[in-house]
Amino acid sequence: MFFTRELMEKRQSRMLKLSICIPTYNRAIYLKQCLQYLFPQVKNLSSVEVVISDNASTDETALIVKEYIGENIKYFRNSRNFGYAGNQIECIKHAQGNYLAILCDDDIYTHGLVQKILEVIKKNEYAFIALNYYSFRENVDKPHLINFAPEKDVIFQRAYDIMNYPSVGHFSGFIFNTKLAKEMLPKILIVHPLTYYEKHRGIISSIVVRLTLGTNLPSFFIGERKLATRDPQTVDYNVLKNGCLDYYEFYEEFYSEGLITRKDLEYRKKLVLSWIPFAIAKDSYVFTDREIAVMRRTFFKYFKRELKFILYIYPLLLLASFWPIRRFYRLIFDLKQILRHIKKRFFS
Repeated sequence: MFFTRELMEKRQSRMLKLSICIPTYNRAIYLKQCLQYLFPQVKNLSSVEVVISDNASTDETALIVKEYIGENIKYFRNSRNFGYAGNQIECIKHAQGNYLAILCDDDIYTHGLVQKILEVIKKNEYAFIALNYYSFRENVDKPHLINFAPEKDVIFQRAYDIMNYPSVGHFSGFIFNTKLAKEMLPKILIVHPLTYYEKHRGIISSIVVRLTLGTNLPSFFIGERKLATRDPQTVDYNVLKNGCLDYYEFYEEFYSEGLITRKDLEYRKKLVLSWIPFAIAKDSYVFTDREIAVMRRTFFKYFKRELKFILYIYPLLLLASFWPIRRFYRLIFDLKQILRHIKKRFFS
């Protein structure tokens, strides 16, 4: 029987169960390690494809990937840097498998994880799957933090409930039903411009929230801890502004639209209240007095009925109105980090 190229591609896409999508930009050294762990797990699997979306890197990314390109490892290079959200969109467009996994270029699928995912998606259809994980600093085999969630598989009949489960939130732990994700993408781009999603570290979080809220399919949490996520020494976002305030307002919007419940929002509120003191100490020093005042008023609007905020966090924000205090906060933060490093190196 004769098959045209188009028919062959359609036939192959029907066979593909899983697309592992790696958005990358100028992190060749991390991407190399990521692929070293991933390639042995997928090289003989016709049911899995790896999609590498290069956001116009200027380092050795293309050379690193060249070693691995094959029938099921595909490399796409953007003509220019499309931004964080734009590159995630490219990943979704290129994916052909029934399920689409996002794997950040500095994280690791340790041995056996691909097979575990395939076992799960073979048994049932899910709207969304999340992976348990541990963090590491330098050595993948030496976990830094592991107490994110129990090593137990969990099914969530209300798909969104998985978002209120411990450890769910790391992009490298996100696996979408590809059909639902592709259907949701154009709808999401109507709700907000791309710049909005760039502020929120991409479009992935919006897709998972709206996708899980708009389906009757369940979601699934893979409890076995086989995803290793790198714990970076520095990050390219501000923890106080982006990690706390923007993060909470992201879910506040879903609540105001009537998409999530008060209980769902309270879960986010609890998380953010636990993060703010750390964020004040770490990042408040980079802001002006006026910027701190604006954030303080905004936090007060959302958390004024929370005892922890009024008695503890709000006074910290008031003191942070003064630049010398903000520098003092950062000094204390740095000293604690140094002491923690010394303790780990010499006493663990």
